Amino acid sequence: MTFKKTRPLFAIYFTFFLDYFGYAIVFGVFGPLLLSPEFGMFSPETSIRYRNFALATLFAAYPLMQLVSAPLFGDIADHFGRKKIFIILNIGAAGGHLLSGFAILWHHFPLLLLSRLLTGVFSSNRTVCMASLSDLSPDEEGRSNAYGTIATLGGVSWVVSMLVGSVFANSVSPSVPFWITTGLSCLSLGIIVFLFEETTTIGERFHFDPFKGFRNILVCFKIKGLGSLYTYFLMMTMGWGINLLWLNPYTLSRYLVSNQVLFMLLGSTGIAWSLGSSFLNRFLLRRYKPEKVVQIGSVGLLVTFTLCSLMNHFTPFAICALLSSTFGALAWANVLSLISLKAPENMQGKIMGISQGLGSISLLFAPLLAGVIAGINIAYVYPMAALLIAASLTTFRHKKTAATE
Repeated sequence: MTFKKTRPLFAIYFTFFLDYFGYAIVFGVFGPLLLSPEFGMFSPETSIRYRNFALATLFAAYPLMQLVSAPLFGDIADHFGRKKIFIILNIGAAGGHLLSGFAILWHHFPLLLLSRLLTGVFSSNRTVCMASLSDLSPDEEGRSNAYGTIATLGGVSWVVSMLVGSVFANSVSPSVPFWITTGLSCLSLGIIVFLFEETTTIGERFHFDPFKGFRNILVCFKIKGLGSLYTYFLMMTMGWGINLLWLNPYTLSRYLVSNQVLFMLLGSTGIAWSLGSSFLNRFLLRRYKPEKVVQIGSVGLLVTFTLCSLMNHFTPFAICALLSSTFGALAWANVLSLISLKAPENMQGKIMGISQGLGSISLLFAPLLAGVIAGINIAYVYPMAALLIAASLTTFRHKKTAATE
């Protein structure tokens, strides 16, 4: 690999790592911040029901704005180039994280909610990163490997964010992780400015349309071969999202483990995801096509989620949960590779933006669905996740066709 190609790759990977870090940092901070009276976000007499509603609102604000902005910024990146959009997104994300830190410091919930909305608007770095990787990886195996590397970085970023959020929020202040994220956003901006080189040609004149992203989703569902892949991705991500968002409360409810043990489990899921998307993914891609690896990952998710629902003891449950992270990484990385390969090369930003938008839809509905199910009986959460994975498998269709169809 030439130095000329290594520089933009480093910038892409670092930017993706940081963007996912900013997304994941809240999972180790917001729960105690809002639910524990000692942090002072609400008055001591505030009911637990209101605190949970506020927490759900914070979690929903980010993917809601991401749903609107990710397809739009991906489309803009196809017209004006990746580098300009990277710069805009990093500046906006730094501002959002900075505002989050001040909101926590001042115990100001409306300002914290505003900061999550702002951060969600500028959370499309992952979209532009994946579009840039598509520009640099034209062949099928190369693109799947590149997306596997991205998935690995996501897992590592998850572990680091859990560590940073837990250590600094508990020992110093819950605002400190957001100061750290702000500083890293500024560092990422510098890396983009000095190391990233444009990977695509500038497209035709762009006309701003705030509803264009939603129309693009409908249009892309009609592209031959993309509709079934998007349907699979939506349902698989929803099943995975139930596991991601409810692993914490499910474990505490069913097994009564300590916070330290739970932290180790949450951190280990990131390690398992990284191993699945790196070593195991490369091993399988040397033997099978990406569509086969997607099926292997999906069947693995179905089996492990089913086993999770049957385990009466923590240790076998934790093993199954970790294995599900490994299989989830295989399915995620390779279905996005197939989506990218199916789309025309001049639409990579738009396609990746729509993929991130669909992921946001999943993360909007997954906690709502899981909340209803858990309200009946929390033991039904993993059967529901398994059911969604089974349904996604029935929608998976992939045929080898030209990317311009």
